[in-house]
Amino acid sequence: MNNGGRRAMYSLMGLPEPVSPNRVVKTKSAPKLVIDRTGETDAARYKGLKMTQVLDDDAMGKALEEVAKKKREGQSLRKKLVEEEYVMPYADNKNKGPRQTPLWTPEKLDEAGKRAGQAQAWARKARMGELKKDPFEALAVEGELRYYSIIVAMTVAVAYGNATPRALTMIGLGSADGTLMEFAKIPAFALLAAGLGSGLVNAIVFAPPKRRNSFVWGIKGLMGGPLAVGQLRELEKLKTVGESEAE
Repeated sequence: MNNGGRRAMYSLMGLPEPVSPNRVVKTKSAPKLVIDRTGETDAARYKGLKMTQVLDDDAMGKALEEVAKKKREGQSLRKKLVEEEYVMPYADNKNKGPRQTPLWTPEKLDEAGKRAGQAQAWARKARMGELKKDPFEALAVEGELRYYSIIVAMTVAVAYGNATPRALTMIGLGSADGTLMEFAKIPAFALLAAGLGSGLVNAIVFAPPKRRNSFVWGIKGLMGGPLAVGQLRELEKLKTVGESEAE
């Protein structure tokens, strides 16, 4: 600058000059490139004096003592090259995922076969304890049970429906005191009681000894009434897969 530089500008503007930071600036140096032309940095390639060529008795004694110590410890006297000690990246079993193909050995094969046999035996044992499939164990109201449930539903609807008195009056069967309606409620109530009782009898009395599903047969008894009870009594006791195969 033609005005005297940064320091002169501070004095012209009447500003105090800032204090320079007290820091040590380190000189940056590039890494030195070492070219080993004689092999001195690689002990295995060093061609200097051999142990037998050392003229100093003390140095030779130390070398012989070191050789004897290595022999006692079982160490190799041969020096390794730098290339032999070099470890390729990811070749030291660090930061590596599991092997995609297991390293099978005879012991591991025997152990795997033993585990597979135990798993198969356990699965077979569990299967032998299962009950055989039976179509009657499905939660479905079919056949005569369905017809019975339809008749019960129609009877209850007629007996307790709000539109029943008006319908009877329209066809000329109604009465002023409602006697016919009272008589119609008797069979409807009896059918409802029979369904409830049949459901309880099936679920509590007949189903458990025959290894049948109490919930399924309770619903069937509720919908099918005494017909469901008769159907359950005619069925045989459910057998397991193992009992069936033993026969």
